Amino acid sequence: MPPRVLFVSKPIAAPFHDGSKCLVRDVARHLTRVEATVMATPGAAPLQAVPGMQAVRMVAAYGAPGGFTPAFSANLRAAAWLLLRSHADIWHFVFAPNPRTSSAGRFLRRLRGVPVVQTIASPPRSFEQPERLFFGDVLVAQSSWTKSSIVASYEGQGLRAPEVHVIPPPVPDLAPMTAERLATARQSLGLAPGAPYLLYPGDLETSSGAEATASMVEHSLDSLPQLTTVFAYRKKSARAVEVATRLAARLPADRTRFVANASDILALVSGAVAVVFPVDDLWGKVDLPIVLLEAMALGTPVFVLDRGPLCDLGGVVKVPDLSPNAWLSEITPLLSERARAADLAARQHTALSMYQPGTIARAYEELYLALAHRAQ
Repeated sequence: MPPRVLFVSKPIAAPFHDGSKCLVRDVARHLTRVEATVMATPGAAPLQAVPGMQAVRMVAAYGAPGGFTPAFSANLRAAAWLLLRSHADIWHFVFAPNPRTSSAGRFLRRLRGVPVVQTIASPPRSFEQPERLFFGDVLVAQSSWTKSSIVASYEGQGLRAPEVHVIPPPVPDLAPMTAERLATARQSLGLAPGAPYLLYPGDLETSSGAEATASMVEHSLDSLPQLTTVFAYRKKSARAVEVATRLAARLPADRTRFVANASDILALVSGAVAVVFPVDDLWGKVDLPIVLLEAMALGTPVFVLDRGPLCDLGGVVKVPDLSPNAWLSEITPLLSERARAADLAARQHTALSMYQPGTIARAYEELYLALAHRAQ
């Protein structure tokens, strides 16, 4: 009988606008030697396994899909299910580590004696006191930067670091983009067919991303008068609306668009000249944001800040600093040199092999099987 793995995460139910939920969905669907169970909600659409893979079992451990941060009552219900009803051989925790949730996971692991894989869904604000954040028999970081930060935090306290592996997030399977979706996205922006635009698909209230992109707009007003910049953000907090209002008042309306919780972010990504991501703080996001992997898969050139976890992202253009001139010098040739865009798209396509769901699932399977063998 193959080992049984229970994914402990946010509820695996639509909408899939969260990197940790996408990771669980895509890994679970591509497992071949392990039986997967995911925590979902009553009536959630079943996860269809890829042909030839193991079927995915879903259990109603949550009452509702919830938001970006599940309520305490939802977490309590999930913990009770884990304690009283789980029969899995291995637990795979996928969440952003914090002392409260990690304490609960550590307690349940000790009580039930089940081996644990713990994926760091997004880097914590601070890696200090790592023993309060990390409790897995095996830790999985999604970038070399996060692994190094974990190891350094243990060594800084004279502690031995646990076993840490680097496994990046998978790129989701994408349906082909249609001309109708692209046209609808442009209409929603009020852009004429063929009008070029940049896309910043990031948070407004954290990191340098929104401010650095706004500076790009201001520095390109004279040199790139035909270019529009789109800020596609999620309303994770009330402050996001405040920042959007402030930036909209500061930047020319004919050169910028602000889209909250885009109904078809993939169409916006696919129609863009480029995706820009000048982000220096990925708190609240997976180390390699899913939207960037999706942009790579759709053939849209991706530009990121060469700092932190983003250093691991293969195939994209990495800009060394946040100065507007550095970004514009990389982006401007795309507007006149089609060969440049095609070359970047080809590089990204080649790099995507390391992010395929089947590849990522195989890496996790090796960890599950090794833990199951140790527990025998």
